[in-house]
Amino acid sequence: MYIEDGSDSVRNRSSRAAVVCLVLLCVLLLTTVIVLCVTLTQERQQFISNNENLTNERQQLRNELQINFKYLHTRSWTESRRYCTERGTDLIIINNREENDFDKKMFGGTTAYTGLTDSDVEGRWKWVDGTNMISGLWGLGEPNGYIAENCGVIVDNDPRWPTLFGWHDVSCNRDFQWICEKRISLILP
Repeated sequence: MYIEDGSDSVRNRSSRAAVVCLVLLCVLLLTTVIVLCVTLTQERQQFISNNENLTNERQQLRNELQINFKYLHTRSWTESRRYCTERGTDLIIINNREENDFDKKMFGGTTAYTGLTDSDVEGRWKWVDGTNMISGLWGLGEPNGYIAENCGVIVDNDPRWPTLFGWHDVSCNRDFQWICEKRISLILP
């Protein structure tokens, strides 16, 4: 039989206290590591989100820088496009409602050719750069698909047609004003 003397009892209590302190320190350390991991993960996600937003804004900036010119003369769609391309531009491409509204403000009061055509395949509207028209801002009942109406115009406050607004399909041989667009390439870091 073993009888503890006072020094062994004190030693055991000291050892237990040291073990408890060590366990508490380990728990505290583990909690700190977990909190730091969660915080770093959240900050990483925020960084990725901010980076994606900046990338999108940069792409928007790159896409939105363009110069548009409206010509007061009238020509057919083909002649209008040739006029633009001979000057290093092309007929305007309207990608969204904001661009459409901007062009209407700048060039309103008339009817003008855009770079929209379905001359390759009837009903499949494409821009002059070969991209498909994603969503059109067609006027009421347009495109109506009448025979040989394969070119797009933008109509706004034209005194000849006071009730017409938006995009319309017309014969490419009709003479209208036109809008050339010059996209500016930026090299952003």
